[in-house]
Amino acid sequence: MRDFWATHHWPEGERRAHWHLLFDDQPAVRDFARAHAEILSRHPELNPVPVEWLHSTLQSVGPLTPDQAAAIAAAARSVLRAIEPFELEIGPAQAIHNGVVPAVYPEERISALFWALRRATESVIGAEAMPKAPEVFWPHMSLAYSGAEWDHDELSRALVKLRPSRARMRVTRAVLVDQQQTWRDRYTWTVLAEAPLGGAETPAAAPERREPA
Repeated sequence: MRDFWATHHWPEGERRAHWHLLFDDQPAVRDFARAHAEILSRHPELNPVPVEWLHSTLQSVGPLTPDQAAAIAAAARSVLRAIEPFELEIGPAQAIHNGVVPAVYPEERISALFWALRRATESVIGAEAMPKAPEVFWPHMSLAYSGAEWDHDELSRALVKLRPSRARMRVTRAVLVDQQQTWRDRYTWTVLAEAPLGGAETPAAAPERREPA
């Protein structure tokens, strides 16, 4: 396994907006993550993601002004009216080239959500201001990042044996966050806005998420 942080180093103090799926209100997803905690703790090379900071990245955006964030959120709310809420399944987890991630299904529905958010964001700031679009969107949720180069065969075998029940949830919203990187540890954020799927009512004010003390 390679060092995740070696290729994901943000300038100190930089903040980047992202579209995420969040799991604050999804106990099944949090329980799925907790089921892996003991195995992950055996490997000091890993940086496990704290349960309160679990997320699935839908779209990296980049630094935004408050006006840009508001305009992007409005554009996303408009396009997501055409996407109905859908069921999501998370698991099993596997060790990949730079961390531990569970699969996220159905890929087609998540991919449709990604492209809708991508188009909405590009309509405000332009494609040139965003990371290059992938040929195929790969949905995932990180349980841990690798902090070193090491042989993870033992970890892979342990994950195959563990296999807790997959977590199921209903996707009803995408969340725009202002994210920062705690170097070689985790990502944290504050919530900027929410965009509901299927035309549901938007919350009057998005809850703010702060770093724990």
